[in-house]
Parts: sequence; C-alpha cells; structure tokens
Amino acid sequence: MQIIDTRQLSLVTGKAQRTIQAWEKTGKLPPSLPVKNRTIWTLDTIRDWLIVHMPDADLTALESCNDAALSACPKN
Repeated sequence: MQIIDTRQLSLVTGKAQRTIQAWEKTGKLPPSLPVKNRTIWTLDTIRDWLIVHMPDADLTALESCNDAALSACPKN
C-alpha cells in the first residue's frame, strides 16, 4: 500500500502544509489514517479526492510519491 502524508500532499498540490493540515482538521480532505504522530492517506484515496476536488492537479506527480521517498515528490 502506497501512502502520502501532509508534507507530500502539500508538494503535490502546491498548497502550504498548514493549508493541508487545516483542510484535514475541517474535513475537507478524506479521512486520514493516523499513525503515531503522522497523518497519512492511501495514495488511491488522495488520487480519487484530487480527481473530484482539484481536477487541474497533476496526477502524474503522485506516482513519484511514496512512504519511503519524500525526495521523489516534485518540488514546487
């Protein structure tokens, strides 16, 4: 299972990490999977959410993100 966290989602969407955190707290994002002190989502869940809520997002950027390689995410 591939995952994405708030920092990676921030890089993929071009939104500030605080914006991502606020969206998560207010329920704008799909339910997360809290793991220790990290907030994560499955990559499939975020991809589906982006298709509906941010149709102009570059979905190919998600393919380079995974739980082991934040450095592989695109830099905005």
